[in-house]
Amino acid sequence: MSYYMSDIPGRLRIESPALRSGSPSFDSFRAFIAGIEGIYSVKIRPEIGSALILYDPAKLDHGKLLEALDKSGYFDHSKAKTLDDYLEEGIEEAWAAAAELIEDVV
Repeated sequence: MSYYMSDIPGRLRIESPALRSGSPSFDSFRAFIAGIEGIYSVKIRPEIGSALILYDPAKLDHGKLLEALDKSGYFDHSKAKTLDDYLEEGIEEAWAAAAELIEDVV
């Protein structure tokens, strides 16, 4: 399983192997996240290993939240892909396929 991150002020969605049901760290994640000031809601979906974290951006900087998640071992933001990453990969694949078709026609 890979890491994924979608981040807008006040809302962070992550996917991580540590959040899947059966993971040794799954049960401790909720307690960890509840101890961070500024977070007011967490919804965990263990079947896909994701968490939706709602927080007050006036009280908690998203960079500090990511740093805390990274240091805790629940998430590795350096390995995370974003929606933009997936879109870029898809566009590159589409261009490559189009170039092949054009070469075949010419």
